[in-house]
Amino acid sequence: MVTTRRALMGAFGTALAAPLLSRAAFAATDPITFVVPYSAGGSVDGLTRALADGLSRTTDRTYLVENKPGANGIIGAQYVASTRSPQTTLFVGGTGPVSLNLLLRKQLPYKASDFKSVSYVANGPLTVTVPVSSGLTTLAEFVERAKTQGKPMRFGTFGPGSLSQIFGAMLSQEFGIDVTEVAYKSTAEEVRDILGGQVDFTVSSPLGVLGQINAGTMKMLALARDERMAQLPDVPTFAELGHPGMTTSFWTGIFAPAAMEDALVTKINADIDSVLQLPEISALLEKIGQFKVGGAPDAMVRQLDEDREKYGAIIKTRNITVE
Repeated sequence: MVTTRRALMGAFGTALAAPLLSRAAFAATDPITFVVPYSAGGSVDGLTRALADGLSRTTDRTYLVENKPGANGIIGAQYVASTRSPQTTLFVGGTGPVSLNLLLRKQLPYKASDFKSVSYVANGPLTVTVPVSSGLTTLAEFVERAKTQGKPMRFGTFGPGSLSQIFGAMLSQEFGIDVTEVAYKSTAEEVRDILGGQVDFTVSSPLGVLGQINAGTMKMLALARDERMAQLPDVPTFAELGHPGMTTSFWTGIFAPAAMEDALVTKINADIDSVLQLPEISALLEKIGQFKVGGAPDAMVRQLDEDREKYGAIIKTRNITVE
């Protein structure tokens, strides 16, 4: 069919006469942006980009990723909490930026009510790992040495307000041992000092020390998970050793600004659940040492409640604060 000049002009005139569409109408097809509060290249960034790619391929929306690192996630969280585009912006939260910041920091530019839970994506455990040169082979031996050596056990953390700091406090309280934290910018730096004898143990993720475990230079004593990991079948859990209260995870969840429409939250949740079933996502989670969760937004709400109860108690008992 040939389109005449008269037809084109008629259509153009009709468009001019029609009322302008509102911004809200355009938002139904606009790209949705995941705001990652960490630098590009890390495991959370990689997982988010895989989710964005899967969602863009399997849904009717385009998903983008924007990194806004800094201040233990505060910069990214504040950006999303105050966004003027609540229907097209999502926050990739974690234990530190969400749970611990809200529990530890008195002055925050955002609050819990600024967000809605969308999806509990995945979680991963912490471990207690020592250098093989220490001669320690069990958690019981570790506790015994900590109680008898006459000085605190030194361990690495990612600084004040990190989950590793809180987990160290939990160890101290659960087993009645003295520990002293040493802050590091990366697991690699911490591992170097553990192997060099400057630090006694680490409470990092299994992935962070798996290379040393396989090389035979470090020994993992216990895993803060309810079940053993298939990749580490010989490592017992704290739960099976009689300490279920030590089960702890660093998790990744998706949050929306409080103003996002509930129907859209429900839709995004269902879409993410579908993408989590993709083989490439399962393979990536295994590679980075995390376990798929999924489910309704309430799953994330329950995790936040558990964090508030568990970490809130240890923070109050140990009088831990971050300015």
